[in-house]
Amino acid sequence: MSKQRVLIVDDDASIRRVLSRAFERAGFATGTAPHGEAALAELSAAHYDVMICDIQMPRMSGPMLCRHLTTTGPYLPACTLVVTSRSEDDERAWVSAFPGVSIIEKPVGPKHLLGVVKQRLQTGIGTDR
Repeated sequence: MSKQRVLIVDDDASIRRVLSRAFERAGFATGTAPHGEAALAELSAAHYDVMICDIQMPRMSGPMLCRHLTTTGPYLPACTLVVTSRSEDDERAWVSAFPGVSIIEKPVGPKHLLGVVKQRLQTGIGTDR
């Protein structure tokens, strides 16, 4: 049985590194990308079960990435979590257009994020695409 794969998309290298280590220790295979454009290339090269991405990134933001993956491809991972510290309604409203995409509030620790991912994968919430 192959490991479930998680793509971590964030412009902060330390966040990518910490989350990648936490998910690898929990038995997941991980990939990382510093922005949406790099995530597109990574998703074209390999299948990911989960994507965790930041909203604000250079070159292609989290919302732009989700829109592109939905309209152009290659695909939007069924379990997609967008992490943000922004609380404005207009910064969050876009997510309702994407079934299976949820917003997680910063600050969020790796253990909490891992717990959310495991729960969603186990229950199938957000993984029915």
